Amino acid sequence: MIRTAVFGSPDSDDPALCPETPDELDAFRLEHADVTIWCGTMFEGGCGRRLTTRRCTDKICHFAHYGTSDESVRCTRTGRGKDSADHLYAKAHLAAWLHAQGLTAQFTYPEPLGSAVLIQLEDGRTLLVHLDRNQPADWNGDSWEIILGPGVRVPTNILNERGYVQRLRFEDRPGGGRVMRFGTEHPGQGTTWDSLDNVTLTPRGLNTTTRPDAVRAPLTDAPRPQQPPAPARRAITDMAPRPNGASTGRQDDAVKLAVMHLDRALREQPELLYTRVGALKRLLEKDHLPENVARLRLALKRGQEELDQRAQERESLLQQLQQTPTYALLAQVSKLMNDTNVSAAEREVHRLAREKVNAEQAARRRQQQEQSAALRRQREAEQRAWREQHAWREQRVLAHQQEEAEQRALWEQREAAREREEAERRERAEREKARLQAAALQAEREHAEKIAYLAPFVLGALKKAAREGRVTTWLEIRERTGQRDLVRLSYEDRLSVLQAVEKKTKPGAPLWSAILAATGTPEALNLYRDLAVHLRRSVPDDDTELLAQTTADCARLRQQ
Repeated sequence: MIRTAVFGSPDSDDPALCPETPDELDAFRLEHADVTIWCGTMFEGGCGRRLTTRRCTDKICHFAHYGTSDESVRCTRTGRGKDSADHLYAKAHLAAWLHAQGLTAQFTYPEPLGSAVLIQLEDGRTLLVHLDRNQPADWNGDSWEIILGPGVRVPTNILNERGYVQRLRFEDRPGGGRVMRFGTEHPGQGTTWDSLDNVTLTPRGLNTTTRPDAVRAPLTDAPRPQQPPAPARRAITDMAPRPNGASTGRQDDAVKLAVMHLDRALREQPELLYTRVGALKRLLEKDHLPENVARLRLALKRGQEELDQRAQERESLLQQLQQTPTYALLAQVSKLMNDTNVSAAEREVHRLAREKVNAEQAARRRQQQEQSAALRRQREAEQRAWREQHAWREQRVLAHQQEEAEQRALWEQREAAREREEAERRERAEREKARLQAAALQAEREHAEKIAYLAPFVLGALKKAAREGRVTTWLEIRERTGQRDLVRLSYEDRLSVLQAVEKKTKPGAPLWSAILAATGTPEALNLYRDLAVHLRRSVPDDDTELLAQTTADCARLRQQ
């Protein structure tokens, strides 16, 4: 199944990811109704043919080629999963990120396609995004900085020598597409992930949350290995924001970036909300495209409503703080004081309240310290009294302990003798138990052998009676076989013999035991019923009906 493609044309590098669910695919089709989808040549082995979407309910939705009978354009893509477009998504996100910082760059895709993305900045620096999990990155190459893709391992000595490595990963976005996150891995600490919005490219390095003053790590001291000839590259140049278009609008849209920054401020960075709203207002003054104006106004409305709400909340909390300054109120207000639009008067009210709360807390701490000192002196006096009392008691205890030691020694002697006797008694009991178990096992084996011995005689007598068209009894079987033990068998033993007799009787075939049950005696019928329960056969509860059934079974046995 093909999960990835490109928008617009066969040579495009604008990536597309097919949603997995039918509902998301329906939305995807509406959003991209006027955009064509292709098996792009920027994929390794991509055939350049047009693709369509397949809506599936028994498996994930996916792209598929339009039908063709031309074998010369057969697709030979080596990767069709969602990771096969990582190099295109990396280029798309990094191009938009550089453009947001006012930077331009040339992007190239080294062969094999999908293994890396090479970024050449205008100032001559080169960034390498290494995506090949099967080949190590060239840490001694000409790249100014190397960024590792998902699942790419870094040797421990390289990580320890550099002190960090930069990483990126992708997360699926509902409705299609992928979001890129930027991370910094430190030795023994794992990777800390940031949004790409929080990463800044400076002349010294890549600034992230975990490395706000980044300095590019040095190259390794190991000699540079002999490198094979540089593979061919496909170049894509991004020198400036592109004009209107389906693919470029998704990558280099300043309006989209501004709205994304506002949404992030609403979710995670409320202190930047005022700045983000100002940026939207400035864009609204410059951009007069109807669709952008609508987006900006909607976003500006959300941002302004949140600003107004925070201002009202701040004003209400400041009034409460003036009347009743508490630490809880001060903590709430302090979270709102980082906003850029806080007035000087509000800051003064907050400062005075903070000083008052701090003074009250300082007084409370002094009072607590004085109380703690008084309690400490009281405890010390109590401890001295306790030590004196304890010394007096200790002298009395020593004599008592001596007496107890003598009594304990005598008790231990008696206890040792009792334990020896108990051990001997247990040993005798275990020997007796083992003897009884052995005797029981022997009796059980003898009983099983006896049953196995008698079963063939009983089966032979029953078959002979069946051939002669008569029924028989245990007494008659004893007389005919000479096995006197048959009449001395208990009810349970006779049942065991019959179970052995019927061991090879096929399911559905009549039981040889029916010849005994057909005599109609209560014992014979009861034995037949218990045997049927053991063999999981159903028999009538009524004796008359059971006798009729066994008689019929005897007739069937005569015919065998």
